[in-house]
Amino acid sequence: MNNVFGLVRVSSIGQKDNTSLEFQSKRIRDYCKVYDFHLSEIITETESGGKDLLDRTGLMKLKSLIENGKCNTIIVNKIDRLGRSLLQGLLFLKYCGEHSVRVISISESIDTDNPSSKLVTNILFSIAENERDVIKSRLSDGRQKTFEDNKKPFGSLSYGYRKNRKGDIVIDTTESEIVKYIFKKHNDLLKNPNLTKTKKTQRLLKLLKSKGYSFRGKHFNWWNVKHILSNPFYVGILKWKNKTTNHSYGSIISKRLFNQVQPKVCI
Repeated sequence: MNNVFGLVRVSSIGQKDNTSLEFQSKRIRDYCKVYDFHLSEIITETESGGKDLLDRTGLMKLKSLIENGKCNTIIVNKIDRLGRSLLQGLLFLKYCGEHSVRVISISESIDTDNPSSKLVTNILFSIAENERDVIKSRLSDGRQKTFEDNKKPFGSLSYGYRKNRKGDIVIDTTESEIVKYIFKKHNDLLKNPNLTKTKKTQRLLKLLKSKGYSFRGKHFNWWNVKHILSNPFYVGILKWKNKTTNHSYGSIISKRLFNQVQPKVCI
């Protein structure tokens, strides 16, 4: 059974017809002829190496073949075909090593069956991990400065807010009314001693569903409600890690109501 697979990749659909794929494929075929490898297939990817490994069709196919015992050798022209960065490529190399799969990179003369190559890849992995830590530290420092100087939220906007055409954060009229409804109803349910915490949540979810209220196109789940009820952004407070500051995007909920729903939060 032939268990040798090649992998070639270009970073965008617009590059799929250029010479890069042909060049990579030729290098792999020529290598197999010289070293007498019986190549089963060359897997082609036309998508960014920056994608998460689980989102890349080529690597997912290789992982499936590996886990089903149908692949014992992978050949690439360069390590960077396995990922956008050296670290991503080495992470996949590590995965292959854990499954006793040989990886050959033609340009770097890396062969994981060769002890010298194993030493090189271990050194490269240490360098790449250090590079990742430096980048994470710089990103964290940059975000802290942005937080302190501009007081802007990171990641997805809180439910109840949106960006207008100018890119400014504004209150979403429809969603903000739903946020107000959630706080009010939850506060009312807290006053009912005959309901357990679970039943209060279930009743609130049923009320939201009966009114046709949705969370970004889907029915509300308990974790959506929990996040909304514990989010100080609705009372004008921006939180990042252990730091807080006031933001200027408008409050949806009064601090009094927020504290009634979540009495342990001091605002």
